[in-house]
Formats: sequence, C-alpha cells, structure tokens
Amino acid sequence: MIERSSNLWWASAGHRQPCPSLSGDVHADVVVIGAGIMGSTAAQSLAAAGVDVVLLEAGEIGSGASSTPGGFIVPHFSVGSPDEVISRIGSVGERLVEATGRSAAYVFDKIRALGIDCDARQDGWYQPAHSAAALSRIRQVAEQWRRRGCDVRLLDAAETEKRTGVAGYHGSWFAPTGGTLHPLRYTRGLASAAMASGCRLFEGTPVVDIGRKGTNYIARSPGGTVSANTILVCTNGLSTGLIPSMTRSIVPLSVWQCATAPIPPDRRRHLFQGGEALSDTREHLFTYRVDHAGRIITGALDAFGVSPACQTRSMAKRLQKTLQLAERPEIEFLWMGRSSVSAPRYPATLVVDGGIISATACNARGIALSTVIGDSLARYVLQGEMPPVPLLQPGASRSAGMQRRLSRFYPLMGPLLDWIDSRRAAF
Repeated sequence: MIERSSNLWWASAGHRQPCPSLSGDVHADVVVIGAGIMGSTAAQSLAAAGVDVVLLEAGEIGSGASSTPGGFIVPHFSVGSPDEVISRIGSVGERLVEATGRSAAYVFDKIRALGIDCDARQDGWYQPAHSAAALSRIRQVAEQWRRRGCDVRLLDAAETEKRTGVAGYHGSWFAPTGGTLHPLRYTRGLASAAMASGCRLFEGTPVVDIGRKGTNYIARSPGGTVSANTILVCTNGLSTGLIPSMTRSIVPLSVWQCATAPIPPDRRRHLFQGGEALSDTREHLFTYRVDHAGRIITGALDAFGVSPACQTRSMAKRLQKTLQLAERPEIEFLWMGRSSVSAPRYPATLVVDGGIISATACNARGIALSTVIGDSLARYVLQGEMPPVPLLQPGASRSAGMQRRLSRFYPLMGPLLDWIDSRRAAF
C-alpha cells in the first residue's frame, strides 16, 4: 500500500471522485485489468476505435507502480544497447529497438493529442559518463541509436557540466525527445480519455480469478463478473493470482524516490532550468530532475536495515555533494517504488494464451514503454499485430527465481557499488 501523504504525486495530483465498484454481471468485447499506464493506454486506444471496453482497477487509477516513479521519460534501454538486444532476441529485437527509440516522442505526442495536463516537459534526457570507460561505452550506444534514425547528440565534458550543472563527468549523450512529467496525472489523463471514448471504468474492483464460460472469458471480482472475448492483464508485478507464470518470470526491485522542498531559483541557477532529466552511468545510479515548483527529484536503491529517516539524510547528502548545493536540501517527500525487472533485462515479456494477453517488466523504463506497449496490445486485439516484445520463454521462471533469491542481497550493495563507482571514476 502506497503511503500517499509522503508521495509527491499523490500529494500534488488534486482530488478526483473515484468511479464506482463493479456490481453484478456485465459483458464487454474486451476487459482490461489494471488502470495503470499500460492498462489505461490500451483501454483508451480500444475505446477510441469503437471497441466496448471495461477497465477494472483494484484500487484507484494509478494506485500501483504508475504513481511511484520519478517521472522520467527515457528513449533507451536500462541495460543493453540496440545491437546487443537484437543479437539476443533476433527479429523481434529489431521491432523492440525501434519501439524503444521512439517511445519518448510517442508519449509526448499522445499527451498533446489527448490534451492531458500532467506537467509534461519534452526538454531532453542526458546520460553522463562517470569514467573514461563509461564514455567509450555511451559513444558506442549513441552511435547505434543514431544509425537507426534517432536524434542523439554527444557532448564533451565541458558542455555536459554547463548543461547539467554537475562537475566531473567525462561527457554525455543527449536525447532531445526525452523529458519529464507527473506520472499520476498522466495516468489519470489516459483513463479519463478512455472514459470519454466510452470505456466503463470500475475502481475498487480487484479481479480474483479468470475463467472460461462457453466461448467467453470471465473476470471475477467480489462484487460481480465481466465476460468478454478478450482479457488484457496489465497489472505488471501484481499479477500473482492471475498470470502466475508472468509473476514468476520477473524480479521486483525496490527503489526509493524523494523530492526536496522547492529550492529558490537563485540557489540552483547552475542546475537544469528547462525541464531536462539526467541518469548517469554509475552502478549505483544517480538521477535528478527539477519540477515546475523547483523541487529536485532523485532516487536510490533500497538499503537493508536503513530507516526512512536515514535514507532521507543519505539522499539529501548525495544531492548536496553531487549538485554542489550551498546547503543540504530539505527532503519534503520520500516514497518507495517497485520496478518489475525481467530476468534477461529485456524491456518487456509478453504472455499470450488464447484470449488472455499480458505484458510486463518494463525494466525501469515504465512510463515510456508502458505507453507504447499498451497501444501495441490494443493493436493486437484490433489487427492481430504482435506487440514488439519477446514472448515468455521456457526457463524464464527458473532464471528469475534465482535472481529473486539474490535480490534479497541487493539492498546490501549500495556501499559496495559506491566504492566501485569511485574506483572506476578514476580511470
């Protein structure tokens, strides 16, 4: 359960009247389970095409992972380069690379087309290199994206420092199509657009079981059922009781996010002024962005045995040092996010079982890829076009299970990763 008072997105999204829970038995052409970014996107596209859609949400719109990220829109893989992804998964990799490279522009185009008010700023995303070796790597990655027609730009150390306000990087690459937004307001906007096109949304309606009745599939909730020709399960890492094989194929990764109190402009003139975002090459990733109110938003891996108060001090200290702030910033909001990661680190894993379709594991690129994949699920229903993501393979559950056991030790890795990063930065 998300502690909403400490989550910036819930605290600043404004009040809305929830939709009623499902009561009784209804029928639709398609039922979409999960009103997060992926599910709301799929429902909106289907409803706009004239399909009779029911959207079911266990809590409120965006009450899962869609309201916990930092709000970064990144047209790049979290792990792996375009060439590496294609080498691993073949022809579907070509489609996945193309979809990922256009994912950020796709999000902002959709926001403009639907008129969603979500503090969207398409002012670019930077990946700076913390070492000479990392710079060599990002040059290769940037060139691979450029060969595929993506607008990417390489910057030297001086230009990187000038733009980001962070000293010490060896250089960076810049994707102008990237940017930032308010993830909860974006999710609500997608769901509202779906309802405006005729989608029926029921909140407070957890689906406890999926079954068959004749030629239809049945989604059962405590208050009623929905029968449909097709069911799209868009609950990501929360699919345990619905798509067990999907859940067993992913590894949950806990990440803290925080937002400072608004910082006056004269105290952050050297930092991003245009809505840009940054994610560097450290093993213990450093990210930051500035929102419209002047808050700095960043994240860090969960740390075993570290209390929220200690985590707050640690993140404030890291911000002050890395961003060269005159004073340690006050952390106003601190919340936990959960990223669903596939075992091979591909951006998504698709399950297709007759009329039940599910996709998940966007690997820390949830906003952009969830949008693209949500629309691709709709196209699959409408046209039979397979989404640009690999199907779940035999052995995925076994590999993910091993990684889940190892993930218990991830929170212990922070100090070690910081030490590794400091050593690598010297070369």
